[in-house]
Amino acid sequence: MNIQIVKTRLPVWGGALVLPILALGFYLDQQRPRGVDTFTRHQLTVPGAKAPEKEIPVAVAGQPPVAVLPSTGYGTLAEEEPAVLLSPEEARKAVFGKENAVYEKATNLFEAEAIDVDWAMTYEQSLRAMFASHSGLMRVSVNSISCHTSMCRIEVFTPRDTDADYFTAMFYNALDNFREGALKAEASIARRMEQGLTSVYIARKGYTLGFY
Repeated sequence: MNIQIVKTRLPVWGGALVLPILALGFYLDQQRPRGVDTFTRHQLTVPGAKAPEKEIPVAVAGQPPVAVLPSTGYGTLAEEEPAVLLSPEEARKAVFGKENAVYEKATNLFEAEAIDVDWAMTYEQSLRAMFASHSGLMRVSVNSISCHTSMCRIEVFTPRDTDADYFTAMFYNALDNFREGALKAEASIARRMEQGLTSVYIARKGYTLGFY
């Protein structure tokens, strides 16, 4: 029995693809990351998004990952505090609370102060003359005008917010113009609108008001 050995050759085009395929595989193998330390994290940029305050580093091979986060004092991510929306009534109560605190502090400081009789009488007379001569202040309902040692207090009735605003504007105008500004000095307003009261305090020259 004769056995005939037939030799088969690969087509030329098949052999021509072997080398390029092997070269491509070798190239991709070389480009594959060998460890976490060679890995680069890419950020996705979203239009309009706020950039992070600090870069978060990638862990290095052989070491535990460490993330550097914006500090909030509690070791958590910083978050923007939500806006607190108040109703008109809640906002009004908040304003009243602040005004009342200032009003009470000013009242306590004034009433605890001793009275410099000579200076107080002279300055009170000047303030009453200013109110009597200013057309805008003539319309104001005055409760009291009194002076102690470092300041004077003028308390008026202001049932509405507009009354308080009107009195404040007229008072500062009078203070600037009465006797060419002879009474002009540091002055501050304290309101208790829940009771319809507004007080203005005027510091004696050389003194300051300490209730704000």
